[in-house]
Amino acid sequence: HFTNDITEQKLTKFYEDLQQEQTKLMNDMKQGTTDIKEKDLTKQISYINSICLNIIKLINLRKKYQ
Repeated sequence: HFTNDITEQKLTKFYEDLQQEQTKLMNDMKQGTTDIKEKDLTKQISYINSICLNIIKLINLRKKYQ
């Protein structure tokens, strides 16, 4: 049984915040950017996607053992 301060609710909130950030970055990219800035935004979006995927995996793993 897992007991710590990082609750499912906190993970879900963090996931939602990251999704909002990702939407903001994608909107920034749509507004037209330089190639360098577009690469930076693409990297940020990719990292956010990875983090979100891992948050979902962590939530699911914890649910499995509750």
